[in-house]
Amino acid sequence: MSRHPDWAGLLRETVLAVDGEEVKGLYSVHWRDAGTELTADFKGAIEREPKRWKRTLMTANAGLYGLTRRLSPPRRLLFAFAFLLALWGTFHLFSSGDWPDRAVASVVVLALAFALLLALIGMELVDKLRFRDELVMARELQAEIVPNELPQVAGYELGAFNRVANTVGGDIYEFAPLAGGRLAILFGDASGHGMAAGLVMAVAHTAWRVQLGVDPSPGAVATTLNKVLCRTGACGTQGARSFFAGIPLLFESEGRFTAVVAGHPPILRVDSGGRIVEKIGKGAYPLGVKPAIAPDVYSGALGEGELLVFHSDGLTEARNEAGEEFGDVRVASVLLRMAGAPAAAVAEVLSGSLLSFLGRTAPDDDVSVAVVRRLPVNPC
Repeated sequence: MSRHPDWAGLLRETVLAVDGEEVKGLYSVHWRDAGTELTADFKGAIEREPKRWKRTLMTANAGLYGLTRRLSPPRRLLFAFAFLLALWGTFHLFSSGDWPDRAVASVVVLALAFALLLALIGMELVDKLRFRDELVMARELQAEIVPNELPQVAGYELGAFNRVANTVGGDIYEFAPLAGGRLAILFGDASGHGMAAGLVMAVAHTAWRVQLGVDPSPGAVATTLNKVLCRTGACGTQGARSFFAGIPLLFESEGRFTAVVAGHPPILRVDSGGRIVEKIGKGAYPLGVKPAIAPDVYSGALGEGELLVFHSDGLTEARNEAGEEFGDVRVASVLLRMAGAPAAAVAEVLSGSLLSFLGRTAPDDDVSVAVVRRLPVNPC
């Protein structure tokens, strides 16, 4: 450990690590996201104001309020004191009076304001680092739930990818081979983002695993998951605080399957030519919203060479820097282009298409895709 801070090394590392696109992204992505978050409570009022100069003032006021509100009360006082010192020092610098004395006093006050702001940033960074360490631990636990390696299942190919919007995500997919050549699948999306969504996802996954040993049929799975989520406080008198939009599915034999689609985008059945021939599932409550449910159970069969494609709404609703959605059309285009390809390749190309579409823009929501392809009986 060096006895003195290596400022030169830090500067060199910074210059080498940052390119022009990242600097541009500070304004086009990060600054925009910060402004959107800080002024979200007043977005409607700002947009309704017809005069541009008033919108600018309202935005600045809302941003300052949003920043201050997110600080703890003691730090709000520190921020307010530093802000007032900076204002006083600036006005004093340009006020009437003896210039040298005025300049010295202003510089001292501004330096004090700067030091207080640095102290405030330091305290916020320490909090962030502590919270990050907790999130990293949670992410490691989640990584044990969402599989990196998919099982080998006779008669089927599997492919999947997952990208979280925060350190901890709420999306899940898992495949569980069962006795008799059956295959149970859980695909879902917990409400919200971050730690809260990860906890809901973990509860749903655990309940699913336990239920598989009792009755793996999708109707029974959905009913059990709903009960468990309600017992953990998801179903409240003022509406659900958290819920799980999910798809339990069970393959029986020769491609026959049953499924429940609870508040989730429909499953896509894709023929061997890459065309979407069926969308399985329609409007339904997610699990954990109502204490008692009677889930609709869908049944069907997957032909040789056909796919079932599961995706979270984070895929189709992902927006690039221009605000354009990835959309269903792009999903269909990828599936058509990948006709006859292995399941893993379909998932990989969907992932690559999304990342290319987003560019440097981070997704607002977790994104997950799972692909099941029924293998031909006598593949060439």
